[in-house]
Amino acid sequence: MKRKVLAGLAFGILVAASTASAQAVKPWLHVQVDEGSKSKVSVNLPLSLVEIALAAAPQTVFSDGHFKLHSGDSRLSVSDLRKLWKELKATGDSEFVSVEEEDETVSIARKGELVLIRVAKPSNQESVKVDVPVSLVDAMLAGEGDEIDVRAALAELSKRRGDIVHVTDANSRIHVWIDERN
Repeated sequence: MKRKVLAGLAFGILVAASTASAQAVKPWLHVQVDEGSKSKVSVNLPLSLVEIALAAAPQTVFSDGHFKLHSGDSRLSVSDLRKLWKELKATGDSEFVSVEEEDETVSIARKGELVLIRVAKPSNQESVKVDVPVSLVDAMLAGEGDEIDVRAALAELSKRRGDIVHVTDANSRIHVWIDERN
């Protein structure tokens, strides 16, 4: 009898541990905005919830996992973006944009599997850091027509961990990242 109880207890512990482990690997999107004493906002959502929320969006804008861009007056279509991205991606590691002014530097570069966007204003203690995975852009631009594949982008984001966006200035801070914690 003791063996059956111990076996049952061991099985229960394994099931609980595997359930906790499965829950721990679900990615969460975190957004924090801190404007000093004015306001603080924290948003913590499982990425799966974002996809469910997008499913509720009007079909004129979002349908079947695709965001529809209306190219009425737009001079740059999604197909044009696909062509540009294909060429940029083929160049490999390189700096695409570099601007150095008296009080500001801007850089857009590809390094490995990331597109790095950096803006710095040292005198105001302002900076912007955005890391965009190449695979994320590939996923968004997969498909045809004037649609961005948001579902594919969310699938790629769910594989990513760590910082995505950092924006700081003298009075505020914005931080966006993905991890497994609530």
